[in-house]
Amino acid sequence: MDTAESRHLVTRINELEKELETLKVTSQNQIKESLSKYQRVIDATSEGFLELDPDFKIVDCNAAIEELLGKNKRTLLNQHVDSLYDKNSIFVHFASRDHLSFEANFSTSSGKSLRLLFKRSILRNTESRQSSYLVFFTDLTELNKAQEALKAAEVNYRKMYKHAVQGMYQCTLEGRFLRVNPAFAKIFGFKNTSELLDHRGGVNSLYKNPQDRQVLLSTLREHKIYTNYEVEMQRCDGKSIWVLINARLTEDAKGTPFIEGILIDNTDKRFAEEKLQISRERFRYLANHDGLTDLYNTRYLYKALDKLITKSKQNMEPFSLVFLDMDNFKHVVDTHGHLNGSQVLKEVAHTLQAGLPEPAFGVAYGGDEFVLVLPKTGKAGALEQIRMIRRIMKKTVYLENKGLQVKISASFGIATFPDDANDREDLLSLADEAMFRIKSRGKDAVGLAQH
Repeated sequence: MDTAESRHLVTRINELEKELETLKVTSQNQIKESLSKYQRVIDATSEGFLELDPDFKIVDCNAAIEELLGKNKRTLLNQHVDSLYDKNSIFVHFASRDHLSFEANFSTSSGKSLRLLFKRSILRNTESRQSSYLVFFTDLTELNKAQEALKAAEVNYRKMYKHAVQGMYQCTLEGRFLRVNPAFAKIFGFKNTSELLDHRGGVNSLYKNPQDRQVLLSTLREHKIYTNYEVEMQRCDGKSIWVLINARLTEDAKGTPFIEGILIDNTDKRFAEEKLQISRERFRYLANHDGLTDLYNTRYLYKALDKLITKSKQNMEPFSLVFLDMDNFKHVVDTHGHLNGSQVLKEVAHTLQAGLPEPAFGVAYGGDEFVLVLPKTGKAGALEQIRMIRRIMKKTVYLENKGLQVKISASFGIATFPDDANDREDLLSLADEAMFRIKSRGKDAVGLAQH
């Protein structure tokens, strides 16, 4: 080898030595950085950490495990890991060749017991030989409290579901019951929940009108919830009931939709509201009608006459007013009693009403007196119509349904607006006077107002 080649070889060897040194420094720095990052990760984790040697003695730990156990690193190092927990409290979650997971009661420096989850893994070297163990700890205290609270909530929910006075249910969109509580079964007349769940027809059979369930389904599909849906349904014996439904559309764990809801028996409230409505309507009716005869009362008469006078003046149309007093009605009462007398008044009112085509109407004025109002009717027309009513009354036999044969006649007095009077009081007075003249001259006739 000549001198030039030797120098070149030496130079190349020196360069390789420098590169090797550089690689060694770089590798050491990378190892230090990796170790530093590893240590930072271990220190930063909220879980407790231990590193164990092959004999399960502690060789390293992080601040989290020191805080959990209330022990410092110096106290923990070189301890056997089994000395930290009660072996009788172990509950194994998972065990394999390289991994172990269990929970146990660990002792703290204050003497208290702490439930921790122990997760151990084997760390192997580059030759796949076991070099150490890595152990992570999770505090189960809050988790256990949450689980206990969840269990208590589930127990309370079951109690509430079982003892609730409202009906609670779950069903498929097709109408098959998934679950019901006892109150739901009771509302529909079933002995128990099993009898209801076995009932053929499911939810659909409980609707009085099947279309009502389609309304519920349509609303749930669109809005996912339906509140205060009042609907008529039926018990297992066919008896109608009214219920108030609050339902929502939800899904099970597999994503299958189903309906769950609460149902309240609203039957009594519904009937009470209907009775109240009837009472209100009856009250409004009686405000303008006579309770015995169902004819209008004097309160209505006075308001109606005022309106009729105003309208007649505007349209230049006459109207007539008739006073009617039943002849010898006292004799009917004395002979057949007050109850039968009241029945005669009702039947006479029916006769009058039948002879008064709308817009004419009758009024129970008091006792055995009536007032008839004939809109758009002059004196001649009124006289013709009242004579017809008089003839019908005389031909009618009253109290036939009581097994009696009672004949009635009446005295009539007619006054016409505006021919006889221009205001309500004068019109009533003139018709009353005309009727009394007939009574004084023998009764059973029709008289006209005199000026």
